[in-house]
Amino acid sequence: MLKRILMLISLSGLIVLVGYSTYEYTSFTIVNSERGITGFIQEHLGQLEKKPLLLETYPIEYTNKVVATFEHNEKELGAVIFQKGFYGKLKPEKVLLDRSFYSEIINTKKGTFILFIGENKQTSIQTIETDIVSSGERVKLAVPPQKYFSLIRKMDHVSKIESEPNYIYRTLKGAISGVADHMDEMELMFVDEDHQSFLIYSEEDSILKTVLGVYHYNDYGFEVTGMEKPNFYSMKEEKDFCFEEKNVKADNAEHTYIHGLVPKKEEIQKVVLEVERKEEVIYQISSNVVENQFLLHVSLPELPDGDGKLIKKFHLYDKEGKYVRTELKAS
Repeated sequence: MLKRILMLISLSGLIVLVGYSTYEYTSFTIVNSERGITGFIQEHLGQLEKKPLLLETYPIEYTNKVVATFEHNEKELGAVIFQKGFYGKLKPEKVLLDRSFYSEIINTKKGTFILFIGENKQTSIQTIETDIVSSGERVKLAVPPQKYFSLIRKMDHVSKIESEPNYIYRTLKGAISGVADHMDEMELMFVDEDHQSFLIYSEEDSILKTVLGVYHYNDYGFEVTGMEKPNFYSMKEEKDFCFEEKNVKADNAEHTYIHGLVPKKEEIQKVVLEVERKEEVIYQISSNVVENQFLLHVSLPELPDGDGKLIKKFHLYDKEGKYVRTELKAS
């Protein structure tokens, strides 16, 4: 009887082994090599004439998973998460395409790990506020200064939210380029660090385009928080002295600026705004001139009621600091 039981147990084990081996053979078909993984990606994309560039492959500790990242379709980032079988071959578990940032929650016997994969556009991103929440706050990820990156971090009490990641940049210029299309075609002209504001411009076919914006800067980097709609000026004729007020919102405050043009022929280097009321100077501020333009932040003090008009005097100075003339404007 005992001999028969042992034979039945052996036969059952053999059946299970054969069944599992058949499952492995039919399910795990991708060779765990650069050639095998690249071939699968190429076939999955349906672009057999274009070979993807395999960036890196690595196992995820405490799991049977292998991650492969790749570049395809004119430098777009993709990734595949594979399961690794008993005999070393792979089967795809998840393919990640058409985004520049991916995050995946992976549960293991050693705890919860987060897989981050992303593209550092122009290598100017410093921090990513991710779509992973831990202990009620969105996780901020420090990004290495390289084109593509992938990181795994062990974390507790995490969840994923339906929200796009927020990018924070190493430089203000990088933040401006990343906030909207075609902004990288414009040049940074003025930066007001005290009020964290800026002005960018471009000139094409005698049309001057300017955009006023605000930014936020802290230990995580630069983030553009608001921009006004572009303004356009015709520059086909020689411009006389002119200016206009611009407003831009920053958090709960609103900043007022005066943006102006000075004649090119006069080679003005500096503009000093002096505001008078009843022949008393109540406000004064200056701006250097760049490309015949100036930008002044206006923050007038509160004045008692009265019939006295404010008079704006714009004093113009040349490159040597010599006074040239004054433009007047009453309001």
